[in-house]
Amino acid sequence: MIKFYVFLTILILSIFGCKPKDDFEKLSDLDIPLETPKSGEWLAEHEETGQTFEEYEKLKPIKPNNVKNKIYILPIGGFTRQEDSIVNATVVYLRLFYNIETVKMNGIKDDIVPKEMRRLNENGDEQLNADYLIKKVISNYKPKDALVIMAITGRDLFPKPSWNYVFGLATYNEGVGVTSIARYEPNNKDFALGLGRTIKTSAHEIGHMFKMKHCTHALCVMNGVNSLSEDDTKPNTLCSVCLKKMDFNFGFNLKDRYQKILEFYQKYSLVEDEKIIWKQLEIIKN
Repeated sequence: MIKFYVFLTILILSIFGCKPKDDFEKLSDLDIPLETPKSGEWLAEHEETGQTFEEYEKLKPIKPNNVKNKIYILPIGGFTRQEDSIVNATVVYLRLFYNIETVKMNGIKDDIVPKEMRRLNENGDEQLNADYLIKKVISNYKPKDALVIMAITGRDLFPKPSWNYVFGLATYNEGVGVTSIARYEPNNKDFALGLGRTIKTSAHEIGHMFKMKHCTHALCVMNGVNSLSEDDTKPNTLCSVCLKKMDFNFGFNLKDRYQKILEFYQKYSLVEDEKIIWKQLEIIKN
């Protein structure tokens, strides 16, 4: 009987020139448009036009295949026990977020970075040149079956001499990137604080490796940010447009994906992210 009513509803809608919303259209009802950027925020200082789904399709982004089908995470440098726990949880999260096998590699020491590619930041802490890491270090460790490889380091990063710092950096074509947890208070007694920030930047940088540009459509994990305070205003989830892009790559079972990510957020007390993903899951269920 239920199937009959579903069929009847679809038939009536088709007669009147309408069609039921697909999952992405339904999820778009939850998209929160970006506000006018404030002074100092990313979009106030960077002119970006965003990226539609149609524009994304034309880029022919890399997709999993029989040869390349894994995400690799390469730890660089030393980590405290809690920092290592954050890295391990991030590997689990990325596996759920992108629905692809994600592997933590054996770590390497950061003394592989020469002295001329290091400097001190405004707090007197050592920074590593992220661009050098990507081009001269991380790329050399990329396995043959890797779709992408991303390093995670406890050291602060800078992309070029004119920039103070960067949370992460990634290439659009080579599938190589790096994320730093140095500014995320990774040893705070509130474990969720450091973890939530780390998974956000990690998912963001890997999104770039799959040729996603910064999102200007709505609040989204792919929004560009200029500071930690701005970063904390962004969600860990994808907006409906960016989700559709990643579904184009990976063919998600959306209900299953949302359910597993919800359980991850609940496990690690990521309360605000849990609220968002719960609403998205309810829309998919209905």
